[in-house]
Amino acid sequence: FTYWGTIAPVSIFEGIEELRPGSFRVYQQNQPVREVVYWQPTYPIISPEEKFSPNKISIQEATEELESKLMNATRLRMLRTDVPVGSYLSGGLDSSLIAWMGRQTKEGEFKTFSIRFANAEFDETEYQRIMASTLDSEHQEITVTGKDIAEIFPDVIYHTERPVLRTAPAPLFLLSKLVRNAVFKAVLTGEGADEMFAGYDLFREDKIRRFMANNPDSKVRSKLFDRLYPYLARSPQQAKGMAIEFWKRGLDRVNSSSFSHDPRWNTTSNLKKFFSDEIQKKLQAKKGPDILADLPKEFSSWDQLARAQYLEILTLFSPYIISSQGDRMLMAHSVEGRFPFLDKDVIEFANNLPAEYKLIGLNEKNILKRVAKAKIPDAIINRKKQPYRAPDAVSFLSEDAPDYVAEMFSEQSLVRAGLFDPKTARSLFEKCRAVIKTGKSILSNNDNMGIVGILSTQLLYFKYIHDINDAEHQKIQFTTRIDQVTRDSKMMKDNI
Repeated sequence: FTYWGTIAPVSIFEGIEELRPGSFRVYQQNQPVREVVYWQPTYPIISPEEKFSPNKISIQEATEELESKLMNATRLRMLRTDVPVGSYLSGGLDSSLIAWMGRQTKEGEFKTFSIRFANAEFDETEYQRIMASTLDSEHQEITVTGKDIAEIFPDVIYHTERPVLRTAPAPLFLLSKLVRNAVFKAVLTGEGADEMFAGYDLFREDKIRRFMANNPDSKVRSKLFDRLYPYLARSPQQAKGMAIEFWKRGLDRVNSSSFSHDPRWNTTSNLKKFFSDEIQKKLQAKKGPDILADLPKEFSSWDQLARAQYLEILTLFSPYIISSQGDRMLMAHSVEGRFPFLDKDVIEFANNLPAEYKLIGLNEKNILKRVAKAKIPDAIINRKKQPYRAPDAVSFLSEDAPDYVAEMFSEQSLVRAGLFDPKTARSLFEKCRAVIKTGKSILSNNDNMGIVGILSTQLLYFKYIHDINDAEHQKIQFTTRIDQVTRDSKMMKDNI
């Protein structure tokens, strides 16, 4: 309820830890547990005299090298398999480029898969079909409604095994089912491009706020915020006065490690007002991990964009985007996701690029657009940024919503779980339901996250804790099998 996910080693369940990304643990008899971090993102060190990374490679050379590395990463993920590999198409630059590269490695039939939304605000069908036509792929689509999201949401939470603040995983759950029904077991996706090449509005937002911090009262500088969030029906910029005051908060903390993410984290943290008194007390008594105290020692020597990218990978990408929304929704239907943008060579190359090769002015993914030129239709390359989203709270608030929704927000269920204050949570539910009844489907960002966050947490509790049959689970016997292979026996096996 701050970072959108659980930050390892903490998990949502007491007594269970998650491994940190890029790490492994060693368990040895009569020895303390040893945790080893074998990989983490790194970026060039910038000396105090330098404001930007020194350009050791021209933009043209970098474009050519990136294309080569990305093509190789895609080829490996297409050819190292004994099953056919399809490709997701979202309608955006990232998945389109990966699908194009996948198409170059495969002769004959090539399958692509897309989500359509009944709600036009979220739908990208036009661009998906343009790209499918360019690829000459055998294209399959699934149309998702708010009702669909509500009906399968309990299954989604069963697989995320943690609360979520958005419904975006739900359509991807249905999409992987479509892939599975097409008898495909692996798909290419464009995940990781926004994190590696500065595609999110958060990176542009950080840049504008730093620019504004030099002259907070400037009327001209504040107009740059008008270029953020053009895809939102309720953009923060629609209420101009309130929006500017929002962006001005914390400008005096421009040297803080968390400056880029403070607006998001502060906004999301407001949801904690829905927690019960007991949970509030527990949170005060037992603090979670302080990610800012555990940053790499080189963090302060990276450029501003690199710092923001690292925090995004640590707090949102790893626990939510690639896990709850990505891998767990794929594997819910036994589909393997393959991510060329997360190839080690691609990541390390991207991380070492000068910041302006990724974000020049407010133009995101600069170098990636250069790679895509003459491969991807201009209509896709030049379209305004529209990140993947899905209908959130409105999916659960219509008259024909599944019965479980009202049950999870009932006073009895809220009291039983003990996680949320029944009065505050029910007040939010009734308020939002009243708004939807008026025919308006637009709720505030906080109300959306509040409804989805409370509902997903309640479902998690009743699926994994309250409804567990203790008698049945006591029958389960956990055993450990240790297969110790000596050097001599291993050599013998290798010879055999």
